[in-house]
Amino acid sequence: MREIRASRRDLLRGLGATAAGAATSIAGCQGLTGGSKPDTLTLGTLNVFPMMQYFVIEQQGWYDELGPDVEVQTFGGGPPLVQAYASGELDLAYVGISPGLVAIANGVSSKVVAANVLEPNVMVGDSEFRSYWDDHGADAFERFRADKGRKPRFATLPAGSTPDVFLRYWITEVLGLDLDVVEIVGQSPSALQSTLSTANADAGSAIEPVPTLLQANEDSDMEPFRYAGDIMPGQPGAVLQPSESLVDENPDFVRELVSTHVRATDFIRENRDQAAEMASEVVGSDVLPVEIARTAINSPASNFISDPHEIVEKSLVYNDFHQQLGSVDTDLSEADVFDHSFYEEVSSGGS
Repeated sequence: MREIRASRRDLLRGLGATAAGAATSIAGCQGLTGGSKPDTLTLGTLNVFPMMQYFVIEQQGWYDELGPDVEVQTFGGGPPLVQAYASGELDLAYVGISPGLVAIANGVSSKVVAANVLEPNVMVGDSEFRSYWDDHGADAFERFRADKGRKPRFATLPAGSTPDVFLRYWITEVLGLDLDVVEIVGQSPSALQSTLSTANADAGSAIEPVPTLLQANEDSDMEPFRYAGDIMPGQPGAVLQPSESLVDENPDFVRELVSTHVRATDFIRENRDQAAEMASEVVGSDVLPVEIARTAINSPASNFISDPHEIVEKSLVYNDFHQQLGSVDTDLSEADVFDHSFYEEVSSGGS
């Protein structure tokens, strides 16, 4: 579901994900031409913390300074966002690196021009599963199954999302287990929070603000027990990924877009509480109270960046995962995925 709001490499094996369907090169939804700024652009995003730059830009009114009217579609996960991108509904996206890479491998002509966040993933578990983990480590899954007569149930975002892929990486590559030791349930962000908080899962792979919301819920037994930095240092999270037609035909605009993204990252680093308030405002204080947002933005999972160079190596790991799984058959190179030129010009002082 979605609503419209205005204005690699030596790790492998096993995982299951779905992502973008067949796609062709995207001309963008607004018929972009010639290098002049388009009148209207459609941005796809998710209301999760890895999209913090979007929250800040939206609330500061910085999209208005760019010229085009930016219309925003919010999605319940990266894979459905990519499906919309593949169908030509979007001109640019703030999207998780895993579905973003699958999009490119499956023909969605687009480029990563900036990074959003490092190491955003958090493994949470109830007290029972955490006890198994503390006592048995990687053997916790089989011990749990032997005792309970069932696999531990992990909830996460939809199949193909970055948290889903990261969960599978942790189980297969870090722990050296087969995926059949766990039941994985993919859900939208809101459904995920509900499932975890109501003890309908034993553990989960989540991103902020879900872990913080769970800790603040007196009725929830879920707490973090592993962070991405412990599992895959430098794990890439979300990215700014415009269509290649926008990059090729409107490079000045994309440069301004990246400059605004960098501006937002700097703002987040220097004004964390204020940025948290902006996230609460965009998502809705009833869903994301300001106090929760302020706590979540200081989580070990909230490492906001802009430089796409920082995520190249580990991003290509995801591409290898997708090939192993058979969801893509394209061995993507750095040049296939990234266009660093805009960030390099902005960071060097050019604009």
